[in-house]
Amino acid sequence: MDKLDKIDSLLFEKSSEARFILKKGKVINSNRHARRIFKCEEDKWTGFDPISEKSGIFKYLPDEHSLLLSKLTQARASGRVIKINILAKRIDGGEFHSEIKIAQISKGIEVLQVRDVSDLVLYDSAIKESEARYRVLSQFAMEGIVFISEGIIQDSNKQFAAMFGHDSAPIGFPILDFIDERDWQRLSARRNWGMRCELRGATKQGRSIYLEATRSEIKESPNSKIDEQILMVYDITDRKRTEFDLLQTKERYRMLVESSPIGLFLVLDKKIKYTNAGGLELLNERVEDYIYDEVFTDFFHNEDKIIVKEDIEKIRKGERPPYREVVMVLRDKTEKEVGLRMSLSFHDRSPAIQITVTDLSARVQLVREQMRATLAEESNIMFKEEIRKHKITQQNLIKAEEFNRSIIESSIDMIVAFDMQGNLQQYNHAFSVEFGIEPGKEKSINYTIFIPKKDEIDGVVVALQTRSYFSGEVHGKRLSGEVFSMFISVAMMKDGGGEDIGAMAVGRDITDLKIIEEELKNSEEKHRDILDNATDIIFVVDSKGYFTYSNPSFHKKLGYTQKSLANTTIKEVLKNFPKKEKNWIDKLDGIQNECVFIDSKGEELSLIGGSSAQHNENGDPIGMRGIYLDITEMKHLQRDAKTQSAKLESIFNSTQNLIMFTLNDEDEITSFNDNFKRLMKDLFNIKADLKMSFIPLLKLFRDESYKSQVKLFKKALKGKASDFELPLKYENKDIGWYHIFLNPISNEIKQNEISCIAYDISERKAIDERIRLALKEKEILLKEVHHRVKNNLQVISSIMSLQKSFVDDPKLTHILEESQSRIATMSYIHESLYRNTDVSSISFAEYLERLSTNLINSYSTPDCDVKLNTSLEDVFLTLDQAIPSGLIVNELVSNALKYAFIGKKEGTIVLRAEKVSGKIEIEVSDNGAGLPENFELNKGDSLGLYLIQALAEQLNAELVVKSTKQGGVGSSFLIRFEAQVLK
Repeated sequence: MDKLDKIDSLLFEKSSEARFILKKGKVINSNRHARRIFKCEEDKWTGFDPISEKSGIFKYLPDEHSLLLSKLTQARASGRVIKINILAKRIDGGEFHSEIKIAQISKGIEVLQVRDVSDLVLYDSAIKESEARYRVLSQFAMEGIVFISEGIIQDSNKQFAAMFGHDSAPIGFPILDFIDERDWQRLSARRNWGMRCELRGATKQGRSIYLEATRSEIKESPNSKIDEQILMVYDITDRKRTEFDLLQTKERYRMLVESSPIGLFLVLDKKIKYTNAGGLELLNERVEDYIYDEVFTDFFHNEDKIIVKEDIEKIRKGERPPYREVVMVLRDKTEKEVGLRMSLSFHDRSPAIQITVTDLSARVQLVREQMRATLAEESNIMFKEEIRKHKITQQNLIKAEEFNRSIIESSIDMIVAFDMQGNLQQYNHAFSVEFGIEPGKEKSINYTIFIPKKDEIDGVVVALQTRSYFSGEVHGKRLSGEVFSMFISVAMMKDGGGEDIGAMAVGRDITDLKIIEEELKNSEEKHRDILDNATDIIFVVDSKGYFTYSNPSFHKKLGYTQKSLANTTIKEVLKNFPKKEKNWIDKLDGIQNECVFIDSKGEELSLIGGSSAQHNENGDPIGMRGIYLDITEMKHLQRDAKTQSAKLESIFNSTQNLIMFTLNDEDEITSFNDNFKRLMKDLFNIKADLKMSFIPLLKLFRDESYKSQVKLFKKALKGKASDFELPLKYENKDIGWYHIFLNPISNEIKQNEISCIAYDISERKAIDERIRLALKEKEILLKEVHHRVKNNLQVISSIMSLQKSFVDDPKLTHILEESQSRIATMSYIHESLYRNTDVSSISFAEYLERLSTNLINSYSTPDCDVKLNTSLEDVFLTLDQAIPSGLIVNELVSNALKYAFIGKKEGTIVLRAEKVSGKIEIEVSDNGAGLPENFELNKGDSLGLYLIQALAEQLNAELVVKSTKQGGVGSSFLIRFEAQVLK
């Protein structure tokens, strides 16, 4: 017994499942697997209640704990073992799916066994999900899909049922009720699974259909006993009928050509490449090889030979020769009168000439018989009868040819023939309409014009070379450039000797079918794309609240992974979940509202949307689907907007010195602050109200001259901001000045309001008026000062003039004259200032024009005609810069007049003044003798040069001197200085 106890103890300890021994529901022992998976030491289990709802090792769903206790009570009473699946949790908080068993081994002693079945649960969930996806794919597939076991249909999709005329899946029907028995046996005998095979079938209504089928076997494992097959079928009835019609049309055309009594020859490079039975009979030959590659024109007399050659050349040039009657010479030297008609054709993809030869022997014979008519009446009757029969034969042949042509022309399919070079030979009306070709006008076009894709052309050519036929879908191209899809069947045409002479094609436009097919595919992709790329949160939960589907936005917004969401219910995600959990689906069904979701990190998100319940066939709720939009950021923005609005409202009404109001495009005041209300009441005795008209307030303008500023309100409503000053007439007749700012208020829809901000500037206007009066007095005084300075300078100049009359020294007289000129220069500046309205600056161009003209008049001599050319920009200089600049120009012009033109009869002085890159440039140049070779500006001993340098330094100017030694003509003096800012 001790040994058995040790064995039981060892088995208990080594068991692969977690096991606990309970005494009165408390743990008294546990094995090592229990300690490992729950991560707890043995001594910590003692006295522990593992099935406790609060502190146990299981996580219960609603009512799950009470159910377990109820089953445990019944098991203890009956001694049975209970088994239940439940979510277990480790001490560290980890969770896993488990299967538990509780068995009573003695009174009060029980064994609790816990087995981890998480992998089984996940596998089962994946199997169900895969099964659901396969079900959806099979329902939307174009092929019919059917599951067969031992020849009996176990299941099928809707397409299979519809294909055979059934409203629902024909479960339980033998497959031979739908598929021809011999075809099924042929398909079953094939060892290669997945190979395509054509079958014949019959619908429920008895209509025969053609199918393209593949078969595969279902086995869970190599040794599985499950014998089930999948059959996938595609309806090709329309394609088979089209192929059959093409073959029939081709055969009719061939029979017409071969049975025609009229000789038909195809001539390539003057040689016969093909002739029909009528042509052989015409030439008295039995085998086509005897005349193959014979020169066609060798069968005619000399005169007729020339005519035939000329007609062949006309055909090659695209002309249409007339019908000819000539004489053919056969191999046995027999002559036959024949009628010839020629047209272009193809042979072996090369341009050829089709010649129709009609035997006129009967007509010749008739003429001869008529000549003999005079000899015998009986012969005449016989010949007439012969002629009548021949005419009937000819008429029958013509009717047969017209009938055959009418069949081809009336076909709704495109029928066309090409030669061996692929050039168009003949085509019916359907072909000309489909490709936009005018009937009978285009017969020199290559087939590559009609098939735009080279790979498709290559596929057709390879098929014709290897199998002599092609059948399939290609793209066609109309002469207008439009590309469309078509199904064509092409076969090689052969002559009597079996040689290829061209190809015939029959086709049909399948663009509409392709469009429908593409639309179905796009619709499926669009719906899938909508779900996967929707910005809204979309999910589906089952009746227990577990998520069965969630789109990428759900995971992105809430932070859950597929794995973590598998153990999460809607109750954990949705805040304020209905308290009555039993009917929570009905509570949430159809509700459109704003709610709060909790993400994987425990943070709350505001969402808006709704959910709807899913029901089974009995109307019982089996789940719920929901679509919600994340408005968390919008809620934050609304909160910020309210805060900002409150701040602006506070600023709007708390500003003491500003008057604010808004005006709409209907001249209604839409809002105003307290200052506006107080102003209207206290100063204008007007009660301010919202929606009051702005028009009565216009009477507050002081006079009519300011009423034109009303237009600025209209311009502001159109988007142009402005500000202006406006006087208003108070109730007590006083005048108040206000500075008004108008700004448009725009929103995303339209601009229909303006904001008006005004503040009282009456005190400032009074101060400005006093300043203007004082400034006016100052300007008058300053003009008087300049006038007195100018007069004093003139007095000094007059005194110098008197002094000059008392001086005999010519050198001293010259010095006095130069001093007078300099004083006059300064006098002109003061005269310009007191005559100008602006006493702070003068128009320098006007000043230089007057100064240079006076100097020319003063210093010019009768011996030399000096011309003055001026280029003066209207620049304004301050008094501090105008006087030195004027004195420099005075010295330079006077020096040029005195020294530049000595010994010359004429000369030119150029005076330039302009503003270049923010600097003033003044240049005086001449075309005179130039400066001396040893001239150095810094070493000059004349007062004029000294003044020029000193004044340039005063202006902080750059002085540039050029003369003939620098390669120029005459001399040039340029000063450049910064312009002072006028204040």
